[in-house]
Amino acid sequence: MYPPSMIATGSVGAAICGLQLDDGDSLTDLLAKITNTDVDCLKACQEQIEAVLVNSLQQVRQQQQQSNPSKTVDELDQASTPTDVRDINL
Repeated sequence: MYPPSMIATGSVGAAICGLQLDDGDSLTDLLAKITNTDVDCLKACQEQIEAVLVNSLQQVRQQQQQSNPSKTVDELDQASTPTDVRDINL
């Protein structure tokens, strides 16, 4: 549905927002201007990417808790890659 450039731009925006390095709107506006895309489309794409990542992280945590219930929450926060990129369908 989205061109690869939009997915890449949305991924960068989602990553920076996830690190809480920016408030989000100014970054999205800047990224949309740089890539010459519509701000609303970019926001929608970024929100979908963030939703997929949140869902994937929740699934990983549930799987880890089921397999190792003795691990603490702090240990689960240090998980490696949450999902394979091929598992994400936008």
